[in-house]
Amino acid sequence: MPRIFGPRSPHRGFTLVELLVVIAIIGILVALLLPAVQFARESSRRAQCLNNLRQLGLAFHTFHDTTKQLPLAYTNPSAGGQNNWAPFVLPYLEQQNMIQGYDLSVDWWREPNRTIALRRLPLLQCNSTPNPFRIQDKPEASPPNKTGAVGDYFTPAGVHPDINLSLPAASQINTTGDLRGVICWFSATNQVNSLAMVNDGTSNTIMVGECAGREDVWRKRNQFGVDYLGAIKIRARGGAWATTDNAYEIGQRKPWHPSYTTIPGFPAINNSNEWGHCFYSFHPQGANFLMADGSVRFMGESTNLRTLADLVTRGSGQPVTEEW
Repeated sequence: MPRIFGPRSPHRGFTLVELLVVIAIIGILVALLLPAVQFARESSRRAQCLNNLRQLGLAFHTFHDTTKQLPLAYTNPSAGGQNNWAPFVLPYLEQQNMIQGYDLSVDWWREPNRTIALRRLPLLQCNSTPNPFRIQDKPEASPPNKTGAVGDYFTPAGVHPDINLSLPAASQINTTGDLRGVICWFSATNQVNSLAMVNDGTSNTIMVGECAGREDVWRKRNQFGVDYLGAIKIRARGGAWATTDNAYEIGQRKPWHPSYTTIPGFPAINNSNEWGHCFYSFHPQGANFLMADGSVRFMGESTNLRTLADLVTRGSGQPVTEEW
C-alpha cells in the first residue's frame, strides 16, 4: 500500500535583515543601559569615598578628644622622626594592626616604618582612582628611596599667596592674614593644631580633601606618568600615604621640576593633582571633602576659587559668602 505524505511544515531561519534588526535593537538597549550601570557604580564609589572621609573625621576628633590637639601635617624635622598626620590618627580608626610597630621617632621611609608604609590602606584610597596598587618610589641622593603605598586624601595646610595670581582684583585675599589650614605643618609659629584655632567655624572649614592619582600627573583627565630622572621630570609630589609631602598650600601653578611645563589653567577642583595646586578626584564634576566638624560633602568643579580659599583657612576671618 503506498504511503501518503502530507505537506512538509516550512522551517526557515532568520533572514539577514531580521538578524541585523535584532542586533541593532540589542545594541540600542546596551547603549541605554550602560550609562545607568556606570552611574550606579560611580555613585557607589563616591559614597564609599565619603564614608572613608567620615571615618577619618571620627579618628581626628577622637585624637583631639584624647590629646586636646590635632596632629600636625608633618612633624618638627629637627626633633627626630619626620612623619605626617596619618600614623597619629590611624590607631583611632581601628587600624592598629596595619601600623603596629610604627615608630614615630623614626623617619617614615626608614625601617621599621618603611615596611609599614608599603602596606596598602584602602581606607586612605578612593575607589574611583585608577590603579590602587601604585607605589611611590622616589630616588634620594642617599639611600634608601622614599618608598610607600599611595593614598588619595590630603590635609590642606593653608592657602599660598600665589593664589592672588589666579584671582581677579576684587577677589584678592589678604596675604597678611592667617592663611593656615586646620591641619597645618610644624613651624616656629605653628607648633600645635587645635579645633579651638578654627575661628571661621568648623562646619565652614575643610580638614581633608582629595588629591588622587599621585605620583602620576593628571591634568584634567590626561595622565602623564611619573618620571623622576628623565630629561623632563614629571611628578605629582606627595603620593605615599605616609609621606611628609602629603599636605600643601593650595593656589599654586608650579610643576615639581622646572623642566616640566607650568600647570595650565587656574587652580580649580579637578584641574590638576600636582602638589600645591588645588583639589583633584576621579569623581565626575567634583570632589569629596571632610569638614572640621566631622561632616562630609561633595563640591562641584565650578566652586569659586576664592570660596575654596575661604573654606581652607581656619582663621582668616573671611565669611564664606557664596553657595558651595
